[in-house]
Amino acid sequence: MNCSVRLDMVGKRFTTTVEGKECYLQFRQISPQVFDFNYIQVHENLRERGIASTLVHNALLFAQKEHIQIIPGCDFVQRYMEKHPEFRCVAWMEAV
Repeated sequence: MNCSVRLDMVGKRFTTTVEGKECYLQFRQISPQVFDFNYIQVHENLRERGIASTLVHNALLFAQKEHIQIIPGCDFVQRYMEKHPEFRCVAWMEAV
């Protein structure tokens, strides 16, 4: 899915808008360098189009660039990271 993902630090989420509906990956900032990606929301009629994967992928690229460690707090993020070993470097070691 080709969509623009934005970081909203105030709302603690990575967002995109598809067909007028906001989809997002929510996180908790545990410390300046540790984020817990704990919830993903994609509207039911937009599912199975790769939007969740796009959100997670872009959020993990941000984490790599900013040297942020990630706790995969939701099942989708955990499965995505398991399937994409290139992101193991951002997994918070205590969460692995």
